[in-house]
Amino acid sequence: MRLSSYPETASRAEEAYAAALRPRRPSALAWPQKQFYAFHYNGIRNWFERHPDRIAVAWNGLNGLRRIFMDAARDAGARTLYFELAPFKGRITCDPVGVNQANGLPRTAEFYLDWMTRSTAQADEWRRYRTNIAQRVPAHAKPDGTAQAKPAGPYLFAPLQVPGDSQLRLFGGRFRTVPDFIEALICAAEALPEGWHLKIKEHPTSPISFADRLVGRSQRVILDNRSDTFALVDGSAGVVTVNSSVGLEAMFFDKPVVACGECFWAIPGVAETASDPAALAAAFTQPEAWSFSSVARGAFLTYLLDEYYVSTDGTSAEGEKIRRRLVRDNWP
Repeated sequence: MRLSSYPETASRAEEAYAAALRPRRPSALAWPQKQFYAFHYNGIRNWFERHPDRIAVAWNGLNGLRRIFMDAARDAGARTLYFELAPFKGRITCDPVGVNQANGLPRTAEFYLDWMTRSTAQADEWRRYRTNIAQRVPAHAKPDGTAQAKPAGPYLFAPLQVPGDSQLRLFGGRFRTVPDFIEALICAAEALPEGWHLKIKEHPTSPISFADRLVGRSQRVILDNRSDTFALVDGSAGVVTVNSSVGLEAMFFDKPVVACGECFWAIPGVAETASDPAALAAAFTQPEAWSFSSVARGAFLTYLLDEYYVSTDGTSAEGEKIRRRLVRDNWP
């Protein structure tokens, strides 16, 4: 910790406080926490300025003190590596810029299509990964609404996320809480064509259930907490999510996906977007028109599996991926 400040100290402390998992409330208690972050920022940045050859590494690095640590190192000119679980089994995220929406991946399909033309990877090899996809092990029993009605016909599927998830808090856009998304979904479901309905499933590990906000609210909306997540994906005509990893995993089932929040895979040609309740309702009026480019999506998924996510098998080839990311001119 260090008292002497930098021009960026106040703004970095403010950003870290806003992103903290449990910001102190009431606001009268905010100042001490921001000062705590500021003093740490000053000390960490000073240390990295005195040790320019060191590399700053953090798990996730999006919240609170870890964010301050990585911001201070980056502002000092140090190299950084952010690690996080990958949505794919046996792999982790390793990114010099950030994780999730904050990662350094290009947001245009052209990058992945160009990479594919230069790669030795097989175009359809990514399809084999589908057998590795499985839902999270349920941690809490939740109410279910499937006994009330079992409508036939096509349906859309919306997997909910864990309340308070940083994906929602930081990158949810207009849908930063689970109740916000539920209300938008219920309203949008009324715009579905005749014969269509929406199935919603709560996150298997969520300690909180929102069944009271869902069951009986609309004949077009069914809460299904019993079915396997990916059986619901497979049977659906499309998946809609804020930014759950289920949206990315649904691509392995050749399903159109609509992202309502910020996420790195919401790339034109790979997935569609609906960034507010009005756009979501508009998308629900024509669910049969949801689409994607199989070529662009295939190139994107191949890049994630073959190049971006690092396997945990410990081979030298995987270590080389990490080394290349430290030489920023050569990555991605």
